[in-house]
Amino acid sequence: MSGRGNLLSLFKKKSQNSENSSSSDGHEVDSGLDVHQSNSSKTSGDSSLLTALENINVSVGRGRAQLIHSLQKKINPTELNENKNLENGCNVSQPFKTNIPASRNDLFYPNKIHGTKGFSVNMACNYLKLSTDDTKGVFQYEVHFFPNIDTLHLRMKYLNEHNDKLGGTKTFDGHTLYLPILLQNEMTVFFSKTKDFDVEIRILFKKKENVKDCVHLYNILFDRIMKTLKYVRFDRKHFDPSRPKIIPLAKLEVWPGYVTAVDQYEGGLMLCCDVSHRVLCQQTVLDMLIDIYQQNVSQYQDCVKKTLVGNIVLTRYNNRTYKINDICFDQNPKSHFESKCGSISYLEYYKQYHNISIKDVNQPLLLSIKKSRENPEEIIQFCLIPELCFLTGLREDVRSDNKLMREIATFTRVSPNHRQLALQKFFENVTKTPEARDILKSWGLSLNTTYDSLKGRQMPLEQIYFAKTEFSAGKNAEFSKHAVNNEMFKIIHLKKWILIYLRNDSRAANNLLDNIKLCSKTLGMNVSKPTMVSIDHDRIDSYVQSLRRNITTEDQIVVCICHSIRDDRYSAIKKICCSEIPIPSQIINAKTLLNESKNQSIVQKILLQMNCKMGGSLWTIKIPFKKVMICGIDTYHDPSNKGKSVSAFVASLDSSYTQWYSKAVIQTKGEEISNGLAASFEIALKAYQQHNGYLPDSAIIYRDGIGDGQLNICSEYEVPQFEVAGGHNIQISFIVVQKRINTRIFFENNNSFENPCPGTVVDMHITRAHMYDFFLVSQMVRQGTVTPTHFIVLRDDANYGPDIIQKLSYKLCFLYYNWPGTVRIPACCMYSHKMAYLIGQSIQRDVADSLLDKLFYL
Repeated sequence: MSGRGNLLSLFKKKSQNSENSSSSDGHEVDSGLDVHQSNSSKTSGDSSLLTALENINVSVGRGRAQLIHSLQKKINPTELNENKNLENGCNVSQPFKTNIPASRNDLFYPNKIHGTKGFSVNMACNYLKLSTDDTKGVFQYEVHFFPNIDTLHLRMKYLNEHNDKLGGTKTFDGHTLYLPILLQNEMTVFFSKTKDFDVEIRILFKKKENVKDCVHLYNILFDRIMKTLKYVRFDRKHFDPSRPKIIPLAKLEVWPGYVTAVDQYEGGLMLCCDVSHRVLCQQTVLDMLIDIYQQNVSQYQDCVKKTLVGNIVLTRYNNRTYKINDICFDQNPKSHFESKCGSISYLEYYKQYHNISIKDVNQPLLLSIKKSRENPEEIIQFCLIPELCFLTGLREDVRSDNKLMREIATFTRVSPNHRQLALQKFFENVTKTPEARDILKSWGLSLNTTYDSLKGRQMPLEQIYFAKTEFSAGKNAEFSKHAVNNEMFKIIHLKKWILIYLRNDSRAANNLLDNIKLCSKTLGMNVSKPTMVSIDHDRIDSYVQSLRRNITTEDQIVVCICHSIRDDRYSAIKKICCSEIPIPSQIINAKTLLNESKNQSIVQKILLQMNCKMGGSLWTIKIPFKKVMICGIDTYHDPSNKGKSVSAFVASLDSSYTQWYSKAVIQTKGEEISNGLAASFEIALKAYQQHNGYLPDSAIIYRDGIGDGQLNICSEYEVPQFEVAGGHNIQISFIVVQKRINTRIFFENNNSFENPCPGTVVDMHITRAHMYDFFLVSQMVRQGTVTPTHFIVLRDDANYGPDIIQKLSYKLCFLYYNWPGTVRIPACCMYSHKMAYLIGQSIQRDVADSLLDKLFYL
């Protein structure tokens, strides 16, 4: 026996006649251990109990089980001995007090985490303050049943019989109980009667939780609040089905909603609340099946699986969501399944339990598979009726319709003023709804809008340097006019190159050459005539054969004009040019070259890309570092093969931070990502040394793709591997970059809210408690609300301090050569993202070494 069974076997059932707390007659209670043991056997029992507690395996799903997992701590012998008042003669009927240890944080946290540079600006944010009642808290108890009760349902049933004695409010997972009150006695015993025997319930106090350890509980409370407000949950977001926005022509509706998250911040316990939207199809899945059948009878089943599998559907009769894992063409609503009452058909079930009459009795069923909350190894299968299901999210045909996406954006792009109004509306809904207010009150919480004035800092404007001139980026941090009208910073003259095109696209090829002549002089680039290769058929093998026949070692770049966009053709060309015959390549859609009004601007951008791919650079910005290598990391996960991923590592090679070395590692399931990244770091250091003649003194690494739950693992396991790879002479600064966040910050001006200007930093109040982090707005957004980027510093061996790291992070956002302005994240992270995506999506093999010092993936 192991886990809970082993723990419970250590407890000895004692007969008692009282339903109340353990006796007040002076005899001792030993947490259920045998009171007749000798001292030596007690020591052995402690060890066994400790072992059992460490081996408890609490299934982690959602709700209670995940709460228990997040709060559970390992009990060490010292802590166990400190809590042995029962064995030391303490009478359980006497009230007791407990001391709460100070919280500890394992992440990097230096003395100085707030910057001072820049001028101060008044800001607002989408956070609400949560106040706690000092007379209440979150108290953890262990619950044991004698005789042992294995079923979670029965455990909850027996405990609920004594709900009034526990205060009426609780969270219980079958083993660990959380109450907002401290029970009078350290050991409390209840009895529940059954037909055959009495069940003894022993509730043993463990500890009072710190506020930071109760965050998950508080998030569960807000899930309950959203349920009382009649919101429907999709993943971690909640939406209001009673106020849909209808798009009639596309048969779509947009549900407004909120995404909420409670956490401990520098300004205290707060709720982050942001506006969210969910798109639903008004067509049923059955309607979609009929459309697919009419369009493609011969490949009907394959098309249905390709369209539906992996999507989320909503069943409106219970407002629940399910992921489609498969289509059961061999079943229909007349099929039978086993229920609690025996075998029943789907037709009978929906009529009996939901009063729904299914019309089409021959439609296939949708299979949804979920893991059991009680036992993660147990699989639960749902068979759904297509005519009762509605697809959620944006389908590919919707995403490709620009006009429709613009119409959807009118509902989903919310201005700062409207976001603040929605936040105020949420606050009123919670505080004016008695059920919602009582949920918070029962745990000693209250929601309020009063928080300290949020202060941000605005960094000064940046200068952009081209080959012969410089310009201010301006307050919008955008310089597209300067980028196409000035000589590039480092030019690679185009002397020998190849142009491959379809014979029917000769006009597009001539337009390209004519506009290159017009644009190249302004950019300072000399372009010779290419080797023209015309092909007769728009087939993949035609392009592949042309590449193999015509590419030579003297060629600088190959340009392919394709008649249309096709992923398989794109992948084939990139595989040849990146691995088999390494050469920078540019693929152009012929249709973009036939638009006479936009031709020149399109060709200008193509020329800029081609220059970068050959090893040139477009502009730079002043970063006054010497012997410092800046790196970026991102990872691509293959959605069709979850075990496969690509990690890309990009590192600077020069002091102007315009030359980059890029290395990607393709990994299969089971391989450690950090092992491949450390090896890439070593290779990048050798490339840096070869380029400069010396190694850098320090390396600043920006790591994208790390969530909050991975920060400790990254800090304890990944960062030390970079230190080992760099040796003792290279100082490591490691910064995590997070894009997918719900924080929104606004510039406040006379009770009106606007998007902050690029270069705005917030590093206090809404930053995490005991964490070295800050928010940076690097882009100008003209529609909707700008999303800041969250930076978390996990290591700073060189002691750069907050001002330098914040300023550097902003400067790096200017150096992404696919956009003449700032991007949301540092350029090194954008480059690593582009490379990982290209290799994971198209190339799917290692890239030739000769391309690694060029931005071949732009």
